[in-house]
Amino acid sequence: MKFVERDSVSAVVLKGMRFGYDSVKSLAMKQKTFLIFLFLSYSLNAQDCSTIDKEVVSRIKSDIKILASDLMEGREPGTAGEIKARDFIVERMQDIGLQPRGVEGYIQAFPFSEEDSQKAHNIIGFLDNGAQQTVVITAHYDHLGYGSYPVNHISSNEIHNGADDNASGTAALLELAYYLKSNPIKEKNNFLFIAFSAEEKGLKGSKYFVLNPSLNLSAVNYVLNMDMIGRMETGMPLTIEGLGSSLIWESSLKAIECDAFPLTLKKRENGPSDHAAFYYAGIPALHFWTGKHDDYHKPSDDVEKINFEAESQIISFIESFILLMDTKGRIDFYLREK
Repeated sequence: MKFVERDSVSAVVLKGMRFGYDSVKSLAMKQKTFLIFLFLSYSLNAQDCSTIDKEVVSRIKSDIKILASDLMEGREPGTAGEIKARDFIVERMQDIGLQPRGVEGYIQAFPFSEEDSQKAHNIIGFLDNGAQQTVVITAHYDHLGYGSYPVNHISSNEIHNGADDNASGTAALLELAYYLKSNPIKEKNNFLFIAFSAEEKGLKGSKYFVLNPSLNLSAVNYVLNMDMIGRMETGMPLTIEGLGSSLIWESSLKAIECDAFPLTLKKRENGPSDHAAFYYAGIPALHFWTGKHDDYHKPSDDVEKINFEAESQIISFIESFILLMDTKGRIDFYLREK
C-alpha cells in the first residue's frame, strides 16, 4: 500500500467546480499568497549552514567531552557509566526547558538482557507547541563500555568512549532541543526528543519505545535520527538514509541551500540504527550520518577526533530542514516496493 500527499491544487480545482471560474481564480490567488508567505517565513528563519556558529560549537563540544569522557566508562547499558550519562542528559533536558515524557520523569527504563534482570534507560523530553502532530528527534547515547560484549573487533578491555558513536548524535539532539525551545518561532509541530539506550545491543531501546510509546504513535508526523555525525572532513558528504519512507523527502532535502558539504541520499529505510523501528511502524523516518571510519567501535573513537565545526554545520542544515518541513503539514508514509 502506498500513500502520497494530497495535491492542494486539485483541492482548488474541486472547489472551482462548485463555485465557478471566478472562485477558482480567487482561491488560486489566495493559495499563491499563502505559499509566498510560508516561503518568506521559512527563508527568514532558516539557518545558514555555511557559517559556523561559535556558540553552537561551544555547546556541542562541552556535551561531547562529558559524554565521551572516561568518567562515563563507555556508557554500556546497565552499568554505572550509563547511569552517569543518563543523569547528565536528564539535567541538560531540564536546563533547556523540555517537559518530561518518560515513565518516571524523563526516564523510560526497560529490560534488555535475556534474564530481564538488567535495565537500560531511554531519556525522553517534550516540547509542547499545542500542535496535533509531533516530530520525533532521536539519537542513542549508549556505547560499548570496556568492549566486553561482541563487537566487530577483538576486545581490548579498554574504555570505548564512543565520541562519534554516538556522543556526537546525542550532542546534536540536545542542540536541536535548545534551538527549537529558544527560537522565537512557534512551530506547527510538537517535538519529542529521545536519547535511546541499548542501541549497540540490537536497537533495543528504540524497539521498546515503539512497542511502549509515551505518546500515541498515530500523532507522530515523522522521525529524524542522528547516529555518528562527528567525523566529517572537507569534501565528505552528509549521508541521509530513509528517502524511501516518504515521497516528499528528496525534493525537500535538495531545497536546503548549503555549500558546506555535498549530500549523499539513499532510499534505504531500515538501516542499522534507531529510525528503523519507526519505519516498521509505518512512520516516515530519516537517518543522518557521516559514515564509518577506522576508529569505529574501537577505543580510539575519542573526542580529539571530532570535527565540532562541521557538526555544527550539520545541525544548522537539520534546523533548516525542520523549519521547511514545518510548512508541509502531515508527511505521508510511503511503503516502497522492494
